[in-house]
Amino acid sequence: MAKTSRRIEQVNEFLRTEVANLIREERDELRLNLVSVTEVQTSPDLRHARVYISTLGGEKERAAAVETLRRHARHLRHLLAPRITFRSVPELDFRADSSLEAGAAVLRALHEVEREREINPPRLEDEPLPEPEKTANPRARKRRTKD
Repeated sequence: MAKTSRRIEQVNEFLRTEVANLIREERDELRLNLVSVTEVQTSPDLRHARVYISTLGGEKERAAAVETLRRHARHLRHLLAPRITFRSVPELDFRADSSLEAGAAVLRALHEVEREREINPPRLEDEPLPEPEKTANPRARKRRTKD
């Protein structure tokens, strides 16, 4: 992932907030349930913006929400125009964000490991003792011993 400038990061955050507000305001017209804008990635020339969304429910609900938002992207872009001061209004490309589900899967796996450790706690006597590390300095001079 390329490092983005501070200005682009500010634009991304501004667009995330404004697009989220637009979706909330137009929710009835769009016939959408709860939709969260999780991230916006804007191109360096500010002409294109990828808008990542997440929804309650499963993959089916998320895909339906993305499809609805893609159909209404031009209308949302038109509503976004008076809210921004950029030279051009970026084209909105809506995409599903599955990072929340991936995070939940990782948390479930960690909880499963924790439960397993509670049921079968590790025993210290079963584990071998670690070998001491050799701390000899290879650059150290050897001392001469008197015979």
